[in-house]
Amino acid sequence: MIGRHRKKKFEPAPVLSVVLAGVFAGAVAVAPLDGGSADGGSADSKETPSTKAVAERVDRSAAKRDEGPPRKAPDDCDPSKSTARYANGRIPVDQLCKLPQDGEYLRADAAVAFYKLNAAYHDRFGKEMCVRSSYRGYNKQKQLYQSMPAGMAARPGNSKHGIGIAVDLCDGVQRESSPQFKWLEDNSRKYGWMHPRWAYSSPYEPWHWEFDVGQA
Repeated sequence: MIGRHRKKKFEPAPVLSVVLAGVFAGAVAVAPLDGGSADGGSADSKETPSTKAVAERVDRSAAKRDEGPPRKAPDDCDPSKSTARYANGRIPVDQLCKLPQDGEYLRADAAVAFYKLNAAYHDRFGKEMCVRSSYRGYNKQKQLYQSMPAGMAARPGNSKHGIGIAVDLCDGVQRESSPQFKWLEDNSRKYGWMHPRWAYSSPYEPWHWEFDVGQA
């Protein structure tokens, strides 16, 4: 399983880890879609709240969403539907599948697999997964690339978020020592998801998880 025999990871100083996670949280807070395509829950705001406040607000919101059984994939979420003809960050929202989390979308095969992972996570932790960012449109990729610390966002047009197969998680998963991260590390591959090897160190992004197309 991933993480059992990996190279020694880069361990950023505790304060730096919190700052990077906070900056990331502030950069991808949930907002409406724009221009007919899903921008993966990213906001354009004139005022930027403190990163700590944003992170705490998102996690409190996630805790309040513990409400009965996990949701199922929409009937029209068809894994055979291909988005390959669309460029990175240019997929129309009607070609994506809505996730259980408000304002979040993935391409169909990744979404169906995510719903299964989400249900298993719910069985273990009593709540659905917390998602800060999923599909990310080109304009949002560009904004993040220009505003975030070097190496913390992919060059526009090269993001796995831009092809609808990546999510950034919260509510504990953003801490590698948490039970939530450990559970996902041990179980996500059963459902076609993984924490990519690079995210253990370069850059260190415990919140970033990807649909493993070849293993689904």
